[in-house]
Amino acid sequence: MSARALAFLLFAGCAFLTACPGGGTTEMPLPPPRITSVDMPMPALPGTVLRITGVDLDRLGPSATLDGLESGSARFTLSRVPSDQRGVLLFRITRTAIDAVGVGTHALTFVAIGRGLESEPFSASVNFALTLPIALSEGLMGDVHRNDVVVLDGDGFVSPDEGALALHVTGTFTRMGGMATPIDVRVPLFLVDRNSRARAIVVLSTDLGGPFPGTLEGMAQVERTIGSGAPETTATQPVSIQFLPPELYAFDGSMASVGRLVTVRGAGFLGGPDRPTETTLIRIVGTFTPQGGGAAPFEGELVPRFVSGAEVRVAIETEVREGLVVARLFGAQRGAFAGTATPITISGRDEVAGATIPFALVLGPPVQAVQLRFLPGYYDSLANFGLASAEAEIAAGIERRIEEIYAGYNVQVHLESPLDFDLGSTTIIEIGGPDPNGNGLFGYDNSPGKDVGNVRMGDAIGGTNAETQDDGYPGYGGVFVESLLYWSNHPDLPGRRPPSSPDPESLFDDIFDPVRGQPATHAEIEGIGDPARVREVERAIAALSSIIGEITSHELGHSLGMAQPYGAVTSFHREEDGDGCLMDRGGDRPLGERSQQPGFARTRFCDDEPAYLQEILGD
Repeated sequence: MSARALAFLLFAGCAFLTACPGGGTTEMPLPPPRITSVDMPMPALPGTVLRITGVDLDRLGPSATLDGLESGSARFTLSRVPSDQRGVLLFRITRTAIDAVGVGTHALTFVAIGRGLESEPFSASVNFALTLPIALSEGLMGDVHRNDVVVLDGDGFVSPDEGALALHVTGTFTRMGGMATPIDVRVPLFLVDRNSRARAIVVLSTDLGGPFPGTLEGMAQVERTIGSGAPETTATQPVSIQFLPPELYAFDGSMASVGRLVTVRGAGFLGGPDRPTETTLIRIVGTFTPQGGGAAPFEGELVPRFVSGAEVRVAIETEVREGLVVARLFGAQRGAFAGTATPITISGRDEVAGATIPFALVLGPPVQAVQLRFLPGYYDSLANFGLASAEAEIAAGIERRIEEIYAGYNVQVHLESPLDFDLGSTTIIEIGGPDPNGNGLFGYDNSPGKDVGNVRMGDAIGGTNAETQDDGYPGYGGVFVESLLYWSNHPDLPGRRPPSSPDPESLFDDIFDPVRGQPATHAEIEGIGDPARVREVERAIAALSSIIGEITSHELGHSLGMAQPYGAVTSFHREEDGDGCLMDRGGDRPLGERSQQPGFARTRFCDDEPAYLQEILGD
């Protein structure tokens, strides 16, 4: 009997018993990971990266492999390519794999394997090749800007994983009002769509004649190498392009705030980490009027962060003056600028100015950006709650609960790094599994000292903080989900209860025992199945999302300078227990409050906290 068949019989037998061999209680295992799609550019070459998506693939671990079977027999095994995309696994096609089945089209079955698990089989048609015809259908024509992205049509284009691809341009660049210089350069080409070999993009960088406006006339051809093979070229196509000066089109939104990023749209911007001698400036001239003050002449330069030739982002960088966070450029927290803006691009010692346009900017009330960073231990802990398959729903619920608690104040919560806030002005809160301090805490703000006035907008609640440790406090901060299990009468965790763990509450087991004993499935999470069971799953997800959201909101409150913001700098909680008060001590906040159960007080800010939050994060 095969191992798979034996495992199935053991499972089937246990499913009808109250206990299985070994004395453990019956638990329905999670269904196996499932592949829902397999995609790659066709035909696939040695080095091609194959991408699979599906359900619960992350359970296979970082060393997962992918077996390719044909006619029921294993033909090859592929190794995983590192990737930080959740729910996606990448594998590299090898020459050995292609040799095992041969070039041409094959009906294959794929099985992903890792951590003792196997995915359900998935069938797909795959075309393998060792070489490809190559063609370029068009050249470069018309008016362009530096760092414009141009799409070229052709065939046989490859990715960097498969080989090398470049556009070889030869000709003459004539600077506007200046001399002509010969051009003979190769610029990289990249696939537009990872699954198509018919289109590639080229970035018209300063390699094509420098930063200046002018005309480039000549010819272009694609050069390609597959693996370590010989170079191949296409027929040439004409090049006739006119480079224009940099231009400003729009500033996204006329309202900004300290610590925020303002996106600027335009064309011809220079910069980027691979171009250290190139940058873009925006010179502004006009008047600035601080809130409550009078207008005064102002002239300065914005130093934006390069995104592309069509986009840069300006950070409203901060500094602290007299206990108040202000915009470094303007020396005020709120106010308005009115005047003009001029783009200036710099490459080495060369400088090019574009046309001047009208520009206005309002510095509005401060906004606190918060990024939730989920650690591997968090995902492991969800399995202890029987909710490993509900990670996306719980993360969304945590985000929603924090925003509900801070509704009415300028707090924005993000599950990814926010694109419109400077990282240095974004508070990052790590949500993990076990308490690394060993105390069984739900959470801990390890930022140094009580930040009255929220002058540190970029606190990091998580990791270790040597400054905090030097003060004699626990060094590791964040939110510790595993500690919530100590609310249970059977936490099922190794060792004794840590000193700061909570006393058990029967309500916890009432909420979570149904899913701890029988983990929630994706169907149940989506509301499919027995209605009573679906309600159990929904209740557990809502409760866990709320509890973690409440703990995170409490730690964020510490980061903002609470509780007792106008009290002693050593006071971090309210002195007396209050119904639903967020900044009460942990022992004063029962499970029912944190999980929003019927009959319990609703979470709120108490005492002078609302006035304080309005002062630092109000409109």
